[in-house]
Amino acid sequence: MNSAVPSSNSPRHPIPAHLHDAPTAQGLAIPYLTLCHRGRRSPVWGAIDPERYALVLGLRLCQVCGNELGKGEGPGNQVVVFIRPQDWLRGIAPEAGLHPECAAYSTQGCPMLAGRMPTYRSNAVAARITPCDDLECDCRRWTAPGPESDEAQRAGKPADSWYAALIDARDYQIMHVDGDKSSPSGYGVRLREVPIRRLRKVRGTASSEPTVLDMLAAALDLDRLTEGR
Repeated sequence: MNSAVPSSNSPRHPIPAHLHDAPTAQGLAIPYLTLCHRGRRSPVWGAIDPERYALVLGLRLCQVCGNELGKGEGPGNQVVVFIRPQDWLRGIAPEAGLHPECAAYSTQGCPMLAGRMPTYRSNAVAARITPCDDLECDCRRWTAPGPESDEAQRAGKPADSWYAALIDARDYQIMHVDGDKSSPSGYGVRLREVPIRRLRKVRGTASSEPTVLDMLAAALDLDRLTEGR
Protein backbone atom coordinates (compact mmCIF):
# COMPACT_ATOMS: atom_id res chain seq x y z
CA MET A 1 0.00 0.00 0.00
CA ASN A 2 1.14 3.53 -0.74
CA SER A 3 -0.63 5.85 1.65
CA ALA A 4 2.01 6.96 4.11
CA VAL A 5 5.65 7.85 4.62
CA PRO A 6 7.87 5.94 7.04
CA SER A 7 9.43 7.90 9.88
CA SER A 8 12.83 7.58 11.51
CA ASN A 9 11.11 5.97 14.49
CA SER A 10 9.41 3.29 12.43
CA PRO A 11 10.54 -0.26 13.25
CA ARG A 12 12.48 -2.00 10.49
CA HIS A 13 11.12 -5.20 9.01
CA PRO A 14 13.22 -7.60 6.93
CA ILE A 15 12.59 -7.23 3.22
CA PRO A 16 11.25 -10.55 1.87
CA ALA A 17 13.44 -12.48 -0.53
CA HIS A 18 11.10 -11.90 -3.47
CA LEU A 19 11.55 -8.11 -3.03
CA HIS A 20 15.34 -8.05 -2.70
CA ASP A 21 15.69 -6.68 -6.24
CA ALA A 22 13.27 -3.81 -5.53
CA PRO A 23 14.66 -0.30 -4.94
CA THR A 24 14.71 0.72 -1.28
CA ALA A 25 14.43 3.89 0.78
CA GLN A 26 14.46 4.37 4.56
CA GLY A 27 14.85 0.65 5.06
CA LEU A 28 11.75 -0.27 3.04
CA ALA A 29 11.21 -1.80 -0.37
CA ILE A 30 9.60 0.86 -2.55
CA PRO A 31 6.27 -0.39 -3.93
CA TYR A 32 6.11 -0.67 -7.70
CA LEU A 33 3.16 1.73 -7.68
CA THR A 34 4.89 4.54 -5.77
CA LEU A 35 5.79 7.71 -7.65
CA CYS A 36 9.58 8.15 -7.66
CA HIS A 37 12.20 10.55 -8.94
CA ARG A 38 14.69 9.34 -11.54
CA GLY A 39 16.39 6.12 -10.54
CA ARG A 40 13.51 5.05 -8.28
CA ARG A 41 15.58 5.64 -5.14
CA SER A 42 13.78 8.80 -4.02
CA PRO A 43 10.07 8.02 -3.60
CA VAL A 44 7.25 10.47 -3.08
CA TRP A 45 5.62 8.51 -0.27
CA GLY A 46 1.86 8.72 -0.48
CA ALA A 47 1.79 9.49 -4.22
CA ILE A 48 0.83 7.00 -6.92
CA ASP A 49 2.52 6.91 -10.31
CA PRO A 50 -0.42 7.28 -12.74
CA GLU A 51 1.33 5.41 -15.56
CA ARG A 52 2.20 2.48 -13.32
CA TYR A 53 -1.30 2.53 -11.86
CA ALA A 54 -2.72 2.02 -15.36
CA LEU A 55 -0.29 -0.87 -15.94
CA VAL A 56 -1.07 -2.47 -12.57
CA LEU A 57 -4.80 -2.45 -13.23
CA GLY A 58 -4.65 -3.29 -16.93
CA LEU A 59 -2.11 -6.12 -16.69
CA ARG A 60 -3.21 -7.52 -13.29
CA LEU A 61 0.05 -6.70 -11.54
CA CYS A 62 0.77 -6.61 -7.81
CA GLN A 63 1.02 -3.03 -6.59
CA VAL A 64 4.08 -3.83 -4.44
CA CYS A 65 6.33 -6.16 -6.48
CA GLY A 66 4.96 -5.37 -9.95
CA ASN A 67 4.71 -9.04 -10.91
CA GLU A 68 1.62 -10.66 -12.36
CA LEU A 69 -1.14 -11.76 -10.01
CA GLY A 70 -2.46 -15.31 -10.23
CA LYS A 71 -5.23 -16.28 -12.61
CA GLY A 72 -6.56 -19.64 -11.44
CA GLU A 73 -7.84 -21.26 -8.27
CA GLY A 74 -6.16 -22.56 -5.13
CA PRO A 75 -3.93 -21.14 -2.38
CA GLY A 76 -1.24 -20.08 -4.85
CA ASN A 77 -3.69 -18.04 -6.89
CA GLN A 78 -5.21 -15.69 -4.36
CA VAL A 79 -5.17 -11.91 -4.18
CA VAL A 80 -5.33 -9.53 -1.21
CA VAL A 81 -7.17 -6.23 -1.57
CA PHE A 82 -6.91 -3.59 1.15
CA ILE A 83 -10.32 -2.02 1.70
CA ARG A 84 -12.16 0.45 3.94
CA PRO A 85 -15.80 0.19 5.05
CA GLN A 86 -16.80 2.89 2.55
CA ASP A 87 -15.18 0.93 -0.27
CA TRP A 88 -17.23 -2.13 0.62
CA LEU A 89 -20.46 -0.14 0.69
CA ARG A 90 -19.65 1.41 -2.66
CA GLY A 91 -18.67 -1.92 -4.18
CA ILE A 92 -15.24 -0.92 -5.47
CA ALA A 93 -11.75 -0.67 -3.95
CA PRO A 94 -9.35 2.02 -5.22
CA GLU A 95 -6.34 0.03 -3.98
CA ALA A 96 -4.91 -2.41 -6.51
CA GLY A 97 -4.42 -6.05 -5.49
CA LEU A 98 -1.36 -7.67 -3.94
CA HIS A 99 0.15 -11.11 -3.61
CA PRO A 100 -0.54 -12.43 -0.08
CA GLU A 101 3.18 -12.30 0.78
CA CYS A 102 3.44 -8.69 -0.45
CA ALA A 103 0.35 -7.81 1.58
CA ALA A 104 1.92 -9.34 4.70
CA TYR A 105 5.01 -7.19 4.22
CA SER A 106 2.87 -4.08 3.67
CA THR A 107 0.91 -4.55 6.89
CA GLN A 108 4.20 -4.52 8.82
CA GLY A 109 6.16 -1.90 6.91
CA CYS A 110 3.50 0.65 5.93
CA PRO A 111 3.00 3.09 8.85
CA MET A 112 -0.63 3.62 7.86
CA LEU A 113 -1.58 -0.04 7.80
CA ALA A 114 0.48 -0.72 10.92
CA GLY A 115 -1.41 2.00 12.81
CA ARG A 116 1.61 4.23 13.42
CA MET A 117 0.12 7.27 11.67
CA PRO A 118 -3.13 8.93 12.82
CA THR A 119 -3.62 10.86 9.56
CA TYR A 120 -2.83 10.45 5.89
CA ARG A 121 0.20 12.26 4.58
CA SER A 122 -0.72 15.83 3.67
CA ASN A 123 2.09 16.93 1.35
CA ALA A 124 2.16 14.16 -1.26
CA VAL A 125 -0.02 16.20 -3.62
CA ALA A 126 2.19 19.29 -3.30
CA ALA A 127 5.33 17.19 -3.82
CA ARG A 128 4.16 16.38 -7.34
CA ILE A 129 4.63 19.99 -8.44
CA THR A 130 7.92 20.63 -6.64
CA PRO A 131 10.72 19.46 -8.97
CA CYS A 132 13.98 18.05 -7.65
CA ASP A 133 17.48 19.27 -8.53
CA ASP A 134 17.97 16.59 -11.21
CA LEU A 135 17.33 18.31 -14.53
CA GLU A 136 16.85 14.95 -16.26
CA CYS A 137 14.18 13.77 -13.81
CA ASP A 138 10.65 13.37 -15.14
CA CYS A 139 9.28 15.20 -12.10
CA ARG A 140 9.14 18.41 -14.12
CA ARG A 141 6.31 16.86 -16.10
CA TRP A 142 4.34 15.65 -13.09
CA THR A 143 0.95 17.17 -12.41
CA ALA A 144 -1.02 17.23 -9.19
CA PRO A 145 -4.11 15.00 -9.04
CA GLY A 146 -7.46 16.71 -9.25
CA PRO A 147 -9.26 17.71 -6.03
CA GLU A 148 -11.79 14.92 -6.60
CA SER A 149 -9.17 12.16 -6.72
CA ASP A 150 -8.97 9.63 -3.91
CA GLU A 151 -5.38 10.70 -3.23
CA ALA A 152 -6.30 14.37 -2.82
CA GLN A 153 -9.37 13.64 -0.71
CA ARG A 154 -7.37 11.56 1.78
CA ALA A 155 -4.58 14.12 2.26
CA GLY A 156 -4.25 15.23 5.88
CA LYS A 157 -7.45 13.53 7.01
CA PRO A 158 -7.78 11.06 9.90
CA ALA A 159 -6.90 7.50 9.03
CA ASP A 160 -9.65 5.05 8.16
CA SER A 161 -10.07 1.50 9.36
CA TRP A 162 -8.32 -0.83 6.90
CA TYR A 163 -8.99 -4.50 6.21
CA ALA A 164 -7.22 -7.16 4.18
CA ALA A 165 -9.69 -9.08 2.01
CA LEU A 166 -8.52 -12.36 0.48
CA ILE A 167 -10.20 -13.37 -2.78
CA ASP A 168 -9.61 -15.95 -5.51
CA ALA A 169 -7.58 -14.60 -8.42
CA ARG A 170 -10.35 -15.59 -10.84
CA ASP A 171 -12.65 -13.13 -9.00
CA TYR A 172 -10.18 -10.24 -9.30
CA GLN A 173 -11.83 -7.85 -11.74
CA ILE A 174 -11.22 -4.20 -12.57
CA MET A 175 -14.25 -2.00 -13.14
CA HIS A 176 -15.19 1.65 -13.57
CA VAL A 177 -17.55 3.43 -11.23
CA ASP A 178 -19.20 6.83 -11.59
CA GLY A 179 -18.53 9.51 -9.01
CA ASP A 180 -20.97 10.58 -6.33
CA LYS A 181 -21.12 13.23 -3.59
CA SER A 182 -18.50 11.51 -1.45
CA SER A 183 -16.27 9.65 -3.94
CA PRO A 184 -14.70 10.43 -7.33
CA SER A 185 -15.24 8.42 -10.47
CA GLY A 186 -12.51 6.05 -11.50
CA TYR A 187 -11.31 2.49 -11.82
CA GLY A 188 -10.84 -0.01 -9.03
CA VAL A 189 -11.29 -3.59 -7.89
CA ARG A 190 -14.81 -4.96 -8.02
CA LEU A 191 -16.15 -5.93 -4.58
CA ARG A 192 -19.86 -6.41 -5.14
CA GLU A 193 -20.91 -10.08 -5.36
CA VAL A 194 -17.29 -11.17 -4.99
CA PRO A 195 -16.78 -14.04 -2.48
CA ILE A 196 -14.43 -13.00 0.32
CA ARG A 197 -12.38 -15.97 1.50
CA ARG A 198 -10.90 -14.26 4.52
CA LEU A 199 -11.20 -10.80 6.00
CA ARG A 200 -8.83 -9.39 8.60
CA LYS A 201 -8.78 -5.98 10.23
CA VAL A 202 -5.26 -4.60 9.98
CA ARG A 203 -5.83 -1.22 11.64
CA GLY A 204 -8.70 0.48 13.41
CA THR A 205 -9.58 4.02 14.42
CA ALA A 206 -10.29 5.78 17.70
CA SER A 207 -13.99 5.00 17.29
CA SER A 208 -15.20 1.92 19.13
CA GLU A 209 -18.18 1.51 16.82
CA PRO A 210 -18.08 -1.73 14.80
CA THR A 211 -18.09 -1.28 11.05
CA VAL A 212 -19.88 -3.28 8.39
CA LEU A 213 -16.58 -5.05 7.72
CA ASP A 214 -16.18 -6.00 11.38
CA MET A 215 -19.56 -7.72 11.16
CA LEU A 216 -18.66 -9.39 7.87
CA ALA A 217 -15.34 -10.64 9.31
CA ALA A 218 -17.17 -12.10 12.32
CA ALA A 219 -19.66 -13.85 10.03
CA LEU A 220 -16.85 -15.33 7.91
CA ASP A 221 -15.07 -16.56 11.05
CA LEU A 222 -18.30 -18.19 12.24
CA ASP A 223 -18.76 -19.89 8.87
CA ARG A 224 -15.25 -21.34 9.05
CA LEU A 225 -15.84 -22.62 12.58
CA THR A 226 -19.16 -24.15 11.56
CA GLU A 227 -17.64 -25.84 8.53
CA GLY A 228 -14.59 -26.98 10.51
CA ARG A 229 -12.08 -25.10 8.37
